[in-house]
Amino acid sequence: MRTLPLLLALVLAACGAPGATPSASSELAIEGSWQLISGRTRAGKVPILADRPITLSVEGSSITGTAACNSYGGRLVGAGGRVRIDELGMTAMGCEPDVMASESAYTAALSAISRIGRDGDELVLDGPDVELRFIALPPPPTADLVDTTWVLETVFVGDVAASVMGERATLELRSDGTFAGSTGCRSFTGMWIEQGERITDTSMRMDGPDCPRDLVSQDSAVVSVVGDGFVPTIDGDLLTLTDPGGAGLVYRAEK
Repeated sequence: MRTLPLLLALVLAACGAPGATPSASSELAIEGSWQLISGRTRAGKVPILADRPITLSVEGSSITGTAACNSYGGRLVGAGGRVRIDELGMTAMGCEPDVMASESAYTAALSAISRIGRDGDELVLDGPDVELRFIALPPPPTADLVDTTWVLETVFVGDVAASVMGERATLELRSDGTFAGSTGCRSFTGMWIEQGERITDTSMRMDGPDCPRDLVSQDSAVVSVVGDGFVPTIDGDLLTLTDPGGAGLVYRAEK
């Protein structure tokens, strides 16, 4: 294993007092959002799937992320010059076998780490026979995203895309932390926050009657992506929202 630079020693020193919680200060430079680029355990490499990224966000002593299939959260705790992840919890969705294998290997490694620090531009979590390496993720383009009305054009799952049907389907994230929109047959409102590289809703309320049969699939896709949290990307006047399950929505800015 490569020796991590002095910055890791600073992290360990910060965790040296028994029962202390490590602080992800700017000097330690571990706070932020990260994506796994390699991992290994005693059993072998952690499988990394291109369409199911594994992420980690560090904010103070709290961690959150996506483990290929499910979202997780926990707390960094330091004791005796080491760190561990405590109170690790996850959602309980089921995914394809290869996705679950990736998630299982990652969470097993995450539970076994005893050090955290930086190696150049990479964040490294390691321990006996365990190493996880991450690169930084850019923050969501919030400034370009908010206070714009976005009109839905395409719904996709993996490589399968479908055109939008029904009434005008929109999404507007406002700078006051609220959002509103419609699925093409029902309207919705709620509150949103930044969580790492993702936008997550803290409350989502649906209004209107049940959708007609030909709009149920579109309605479900919008509710799933917006309601479960998404990673936004903006290219010109196009906004793409993707969720951990590979579903996505493509919007165009209203002129």
